[in-house]
Amino acid sequence: MVLSAQNSVIDSLQQIVSLQRHDSAEMRAYIELTYQFLRLDMDKGKQFAWQAASLALKRNDSYNESNIYTYLVTLHRSTGNLDSARYYLNKLEETARKYPSNIKLQSNFIQSAGLHYKNIGQYSKALPYLLEHLQIQPEENENRAGAMLNIGNTYILLGDYKNAVQYHLQSLRLFEKLGSKRGQSFCMQSLGNSYADLKQYTQAREYYKRSASLKEELHDTRGLINAWSGLGDVCRDLGDFKTAEHYYLSAINASRTIKLPADEARVLHQLGLMYKKMNALAEARDTMTKSLKLARAAGDSTLSASINSAIIGIDLLVKQQNQKEKSTEEILKKNLNTFISSGDRGGEADGYAKLSEYYALNNQFDKAFFNLKKYESLIDSVEGGTVLLQLKELEEQYKNDKREKEIELLKKDQELQKLELSRQHANTSIIIVALVSVILISIILINRYRVLNRTRRQVEMERMRNTIARDLHDDIGSTLSSINIISQMALNDANGSASHFQRIAQHSSSMMESMSDIVWSINPNNDSLEQVITKMKEFASEILDPLDIAYTFSGEENLSALKLDVSTRKNLFLIFKEAINNSAKYSSARAIAIDFKKENGNLSLHMQDNGKGFDAQAVSLGNGLRNMRERAINLRGKLDLTSSAEAGTAISLSFPIT
Repeated sequence: MVLSAQNSVIDSLQQIVSLQRHDSAEMRAYIELTYQFLRLDMDKGKQFAWQAASLALKRNDSYNESNIYTYLVTLHRSTGNLDSARYYLNKLEETARKYPSNIKLQSNFIQSAGLHYKNIGQYSKALPYLLEHLQIQPEENENRAGAMLNIGNTYILLGDYKNAVQYHLQSLRLFEKLGSKRGQSFCMQSLGNSYADLKQYTQAREYYKRSASLKEELHDTRGLINAWSGLGDVCRDLGDFKTAEHYYLSAINASRTIKLPADEARVLHQLGLMYKKMNALAEARDTMTKSLKLARAAGDSTLSASINSAIIGIDLLVKQQNQKEKSTEEILKKNLNTFISSGDRGGEADGYAKLSEYYALNNQFDKAFFNLKKYESLIDSVEGGTVLLQLKELEEQYKNDKREKEIELLKKDQELQKLELSRQHANTSIIIVALVSVILISIILINRYRVLNRTRRQVEMERMRNTIARDLHDDIGSTLSSINIISQMALNDANGSASHFQRIAQHSSSMMESMSDIVWSINPNNDSLEQVITKMKEFASEILDPLDIAYTFSGEENLSALKLDVSTRKNLFLIFKEAINNSAKYSSARAIAIDFKKENGNLSLHMQDNGKGFDAQAVSLGNGLRNMRERAINLRGKLDLTSSAEAGTAISLSFPIT
């Protein structure tokens, strides 16, 4: 059901962009399509991002231009195109500097810079950006929750698990409050990472499984890569190599499917470590070599250093160093310096371990002992019992906070119930008195309402009778008089009687039409605007279809429930009728567009033909146009007529509705 809904959303968005209107709706559709494909198909994500950027530049839309640059930085970095990622990061910075007071543009650049440096292994450089991004997110929304999540992930990479878990639990609380399953899945993943690094595999596996379950529900392929990789790490370290290999291969295949070489490199590295642990050294080295190639292409210096060290460790185990011993020592030291400069304390500890192993194999036991002590010192600070205890305390505090809030809510409900009961007892007598008073007042008001309503109905009936009488006198009476006169003329003129009878037929037809209009206008079944528009369409069809004049109605879709009184719908229809007749008789138009709109308490009717038009200043107004203006005044509205030679005629009517 979720996948079907997602496909439905994508189909709807693609229909919008296919119209090529170059408006704000198309801009939003391109950005949403980029977001949808960001975790499904990176190539399609790039295509929609480029189209969005092109449209933003055409529209001079700096806000959406900045939004789409953030996606382009992520897309290019994730697919290993670091030069392009840096290019769009620079474009983000230029846009932010151009509008220094625009918080949203500043936020886009700061967040993108922090995530970019984090994902290429420059953790110490990334952290200040991410902390600054959190400071400019004061509202409790998904942006703030995501900012705390990113900071926690960076602290994991720096080996600071206490701060990592603090930020992750804060982020989780906010995502739960907001009901964001995607955000919760990210937090579960990060908490699993922290416990896995601390070798607390039972807790880590539980968080990874909860994260994977949410990501499967959301069809988040990219997120599943991380969850499967984490589960592979846990199974590997627990010695369940078969299950670990299954998770790793699933993550690698998913990375290749959506073209994420950086993620593929990371999972291949973990798979290579497992093969090394299994003593399958040939498979381990082959897997590590593939991983190193992808990591270098993705520009991840920290991961490259880790893989390089792992390859050297494998080579040491199979004693393939030969004349490379000096270069091996230099590479190991260089990798160690990379970890130190990036602030990755876990990687730094691993670097000292690799150097200790190297010196031991070369019988340089003093250096081996020195580096081993360095390793033990770092690993104690990173994975020590104190840190683990702090994490447990934070997790328990998170759970206790939730329980305390639930208890507090229950207590408040009980107190409110007690207050409500005491208030009910104290106010019983007042309520009785008030109830009696209300009944008496209601009787008086109902009686007064009946009198007023009866009077109002009588006035309304009298007004309607006058209107019907006037219409019958003006329209039907005058037409009957004409028929009588023409009949007398026909009796006295035997030779021209045919033309007289033709005129009688015309007048009779006109009288029938007028009578139909009068009956329609007073019929209560025609109170809705929908019925008025149906009547308009019937009239337009009768007049315009025989003349082969095309016509369209628009804007009436959301107005079907609107009710109009007798006078309003009559005046509206007669204005429309006069306008259609004028276009049919005088404009020589081939098409007429009729548009309805409701805004700010007014109903608007706009009619535009493509006829020959006329000079509104030079042509005197006839009875038809004068009647239209008078009817607009009766509607307490305004009627505008614009026309010029060869440019068609437009009539706009706007009047208030209740």
